Amino acid sequence: MKRIWWILPVAVAAVLLSLPKTTAQQGQQEDLRKQIGTIIVTPGSGPALAVADFQPRATGVDASVTTFNEVLWNDLKFAGVANLVGKSLYPKTKLADPASLKYEEWANDPVKSDYLAFGGITSATSAQGFLYDVKTQSQLLTASLSGDAREMAHQFADQIVKLLTGQDGIATSKIAYIANREVFMMDYDGYGARQFTRDGSIALFPALSLDGRRLAYVSYRSGHPNVVIRSEDGLIIGSTQFKGTTTSPSVSPDGRIVFASSKDGDSMELYVANEDGSNAKRLTRTRSVNISPRWNPKTGREIAFVSDRGGSPQIYLIGADGTNERPLLSLGGQMDSPAWSPDGRFIAFTWDGGGGSFNICLADIASGQVLKLTREGRNENPAWSPDSRHIAFQSNRTGRWEIWAMHIDGSEPRQLTRTGGRSPSWSR
Repeated sequence: MKRIWWILPVAVAAVLLSLPKTTAQQGQQEDLRKQIGTIIVTPGSGPALAVADFQPRATGVDASVTTFNEVLWNDLKFAGVANLVGKSLYPKTKLADPASLKYEEWANDPVKSDYLAFGGITSATSAQGFLYDVKTQSQLLTASLSGDAREMAHQFADQIVKLLTGQDGIATSKIAYIANREVFMMDYDGYGARQFTRDGSIALFPALSLDGRRLAYVSYRSGHPNVVIRSEDGLIIGSTQFKGTTTSPSVSPDGRIVFASSKDGDSMELYVANEDGSNAKRLTRTRSVNISPRWNPKTGREIAFVSDRGGSPQIYLIGADGTNERPLLSLGGQMDSPAWSPDGRFIAFTWDGGGGSFNICLADIASGQVLKLTREGRNENPAWSPDSRHIAFQSNRTGRWEIWAMHIDGSEPRQLTRTGGRSPSWSR
């Protein structure tokens, strides 16, 4: 399928990425970084969490213990809800159950933790975890865990995040992506990859529903690029049957599908269809290029998309009923793949300000401020984590397209795939 690109001069940016930046603009951009910092804990600004190594409480579980401790630490570090106290500061006493807990060892120097997580591995498929408030000497959480070591660590990490923030964690979430011309699914940290589709053709643009129970994507299985919708167990529950070019589906909070298609002519227009792809209704009528539609997952009433109707690709908004069409963001250059955060506060997108330097940027919807998140290699197709705190994307910074993830402020980038990957979609 031919992808539509715009090759245009860089326009004068309407927001913070314009060059050169004035002192006021730099101040605004720093303000946005501070706002984002309230979502991702920065050193010295949040509670201190000590994570003692889980201890074996049965024979033959040493490998499980090692894996569990590594995964739990990485989960909590990437969650960014607390400052993890370095393990070199911990007391030497092994801690597997509350009876062994001595509060002063964890509350005083050198640890000085606010919270303490610890526990024991009772078998290869079971564990018990605890979370304590060290200052008040109170137990906050007792968790009975089951599964393999990775699954149990993810479960415990999410329970800790939920207790500390009131929001669901993402350690048990999944990411869909494209590899070897099929849709694959993997754990949020890149492990457990498995092939989800077996169309034997070309698969593109996977889009998971918010609850992860539906996947829409574009497939050439019928000979033409059409949207196919599958349930979480892989069964096809619907598809479009067009002969034009159809791209970029997105699933609404209530299950409807929006996509771009040339089915009614030469131009790419936006359409909304039922959850099985039927009864497609046209939203745009500009005879321009309108692509990359994405629902507002917070309200389900608005769709962000990219259009070249003004001469250069800009991000526009349109009501789900086709009304109130209006521009949202203009930077000049090439803009693509707007992605709305689940809380409705931000839009991440791909932007090239000139010279083929594609990067992931973040726009604050209310203020219009923009922050550039990536700088290394070429970076495209941002996808939000379910908690609105992290972004997955594809990057060629290693010399091949792979899936990466980072905090909302662009920090802590980590590579998720190692054998190739594009077009991530993240869901519970």
